[in-house]
Amino acid sequence: MPLAAQRQGSRDRTSQLQIVEVPGKDGQILSYRYLGASTEVTMRGTPVAPDAHIKLKVGSRPGFVELDINRGKITGLKPASQFGSDFLTYVLWAVSVDGKAANLGEITFQDDKPISINVTTPYQTFWLMLTAEPNYAVVDPSPLIVLYSANDNPGKPSAEKTAQNISGSLFFYTHYWDYDRKPTSSDRAPNALLQGRKAVELASKSGILATGSSGTTGPEEARTREALKRAQEFLGQAESAYKENPNGSDVSQLSRTAAQIAENARALALGAVGGALVSQLEHEVKRLKAELETLRSAAPVPVPTVEAAPVNASVAALPDMAASSPPVGQPEPTPGITVGGVISKPITWFCVAGWGLALLLLFRRRSI
Repeated sequence: MPLAAQRQGSRDRTSQLQIVEVPGKDGQILSYRYLGASTEVTMRGTPVAPDAHIKLKVGSRPGFVELDINRGKITGLKPASQFGSDFLTYVLWAVSVDGKAANLGEITFQDDKPISINVTTPYQTFWLMLTAEPNYAVVDPSPLIVLYSANDNPGKPSAEKTAQNISGSLFFYTHYWDYDRKPTSSDRAPNALLQGRKAVELASKSGILATGSSGTTGPEEARTREALKRAQEFLGQAESAYKENPNGSDVSQLSRTAAQIAENARALALGAVGGALVSQLEHEVKRLKAELETLRSAAPVPVPTVEAAPVNASVAALPDMAASSPPVGQPEPTPGITVGGVISKPITWFCVAGWGLALLLLFRRRSI
């Protein structure tokens, strides 16, 4: 792949959560000693930015870990717009060993030069990466990894008093993986305003916000749509401020607020946070079940098939009534007297025997 990341799974838009791996074998995960001395960490560029390089110091403080990128320690990094129309800035991430990425802050530019930052994280064990993003407030990283923490001296273990190397591969989970890599437009608006526009655009196309209301809008879906509406309002104010004074501070303030709220709406719509997406899917399942029951009740009832049971010996001994029955529509014949039927009856033989005895007595009497 052209990216320095390998996304696992298909590009099916119904698959929300994706796992992204960094294929480099020199990736470094460090566990920083609590209140230990600062450790120098190197971030190396991936194939999409081979000349990029960052050096920073990481030190444990009471309650947090501090990351300090001194001035001039970011080299070879160019504006994110080079990667496509959806990429407008860079975000630094601390990624835990189980793949949870936390947004540490934005790497901004001034006259095409990156500005150093000082940020903190509550994580004690993590690896670092820098990704190209559509706005500074993203909840999940994009799969476009630009730099990652690498071990410059793989044969030399870290000092026990500063940080400890943790074995494992570099990977993270994200709901945000489908971005446009087409060349960016030549819009010369401030970067903050461009980020606000892009954040609202992406939120409007995401999850439940991309479709009409389901008709059974729950409280979470209602809040998600309300968040998008608020973001659109702030973006409208930013556009008005830009028309009045393109260089005014209100443009950046209103634009970043719009991006932040729109990003919250996008995260809710895609299920990155909250349960709005789950609630919508549950409503959809109930609707489909109701339709299925309706179809079942409207369908004709099939005639059940009765299997032939084994014939009992006593039933088999009965006369075949169906065979002696007349055809349908014909009158039933009147039963007649037959010779076989008379001879087979006991009363007939009794009468014959009686008449024979009477004749015998009569002839005997005449002979006397």
